[in-house]
Amino acid sequence: MQSIAHEEQRERWEKEHKTPQVLLQMDASCASSGVVKFIEWLKQNNSSIDKLHGLEVCCGKGRNVIGLAAARITATGLDFSENAIKEARHRARDLGVSDKTTFQVQDVTKPFAVKQGSFDFVVDCFGSTDIESLAGRQALLENVIQALKPGGYLMVYLLSTDDEFHKEMIEKHPGPDFGSFIHPINRKYEKAFTEDEVKKFYGSMKLITLERMPKNARFFGKEYKCNHIWAVFQK
Repeated sequence: MQSIAHEEQRERWEKEHKTPQVLLQMDASCASSGVVKFIEWLKQNNSSIDKLHGLEVCCGKGRNVIGLAAARITATGLDFSENAIKEARHRARDLGVSDKTTFQVQDVTKPFAVKQGSFDFVVDCFGSTDIESLAGRQALLENVIQALKPGGYLMVYLLSTDDEFHKEMIEKHPGPDFGSFIHPINRKYEKAFTEDEVKKFYGSMKLITLERMPKNARFFGKEYKCNHIWAVFQK
């Protein structure tokens, strides 16, 4: 098993954001399918969607925050990569949604530099997947709970141990904990989850819905079947 320090993970993400080599979907301009699904869920469950204020952790170059803004939702994005945040701000300006978006350089395992209890929802789109320790993921969850308004929602979109590619990576390049691996090219930590693991980890919140999102994804020139976990919890 291979291990990785938090600073090493940050440096590898910084390099990936500066010169995308492997995780090209993270460089995409369109919102993740998991976030698109959540926007539709919000529309069905909230009559005043344009009055919502959302937060995305590990926002990367801002594709999801920008997608939320396009749906008339004010959104803030946090990421520990200076390269990613710089590009996110640039993209938001180019697309004319700067008035609906805010981006901050923030290590999400550290206390957030935002007002506590001020967000209607938080989006974690593969963010926890890329935090290299249980302690770090627990710190993120505590920060999320503090940031949410009472009754606010947390949407998580996570890799699954049922995903064909990630199952293969876990077997060939195992990481330091269950369901994790070290990517063979960019050496970045990633973790996949089971449904039971997700329910237990977020057990301090009320589970509203947990679903699977089957899809095909291409890695190293080969098609793999994925069965990602998509869930909404309430504070």
